[in-house]
Amino acid sequence: MRAPYRLLAPAERASYWRGAAERALPAVVTLALIVLMTAPVFVAVPVVPNLALLGVLVWASFQPGLMPAWLAFGLGAASDLLFGLPLGVEATLFPAVVVVVRIVDARLGEHRYAFDWLFATLVIVLAAVAEWWLLALAGVYGPLAPLLIQAATTVLAYPAVVALAARIQRRLAVP
Repeated sequence: MRAPYRLLAPAERASYWRGAAERALPAVVTLALIVLMTAPVFVAVPVVPNLALLGVLVWASFQPGLMPAWLAFGLGAASDLLFGLPLGVEATLFPAVVVVVRIVDARLGEHRYAFDWLFATLVIVLAAVAEWWLLALAGVYGPLAPLLIQAATTVLAYPAVVALAARIQRRLAVP
């Protein structure tokens, strides 16, 4: 937008706001996934997948320009606050995931869905171990097994989050 907003024609204003909504789409979808994770599930083990991590991972993989590391940091901080984690655990983890995804995508270029799922599996398991380590660093000690169970359910939820992100992007975003 080169002209001041008040000098834009109505069609240009609508285009401006449509573009702003498209740029905000990954953040809004990931925030919705974070809120969805707060739904009560009454089981003894952590079977709820880390949808926030999946949202960051999927959007960083398929729309890297719309999921910068600073946005992942903000989403991680929101996740930390919402889940009562020590501030900085998810806020450190999410930008690291974005950076790793960018490095791998820059080196490997195009690849198939099976590779994406395998790569996501590796990133999710490493993120669970890193989260366990960051929690220990913050003084919250606990076993690694619950985080690995959550990582397994997160890997199983990967196709659903990819399909959700693709459907939302197709419906709401202009190609």
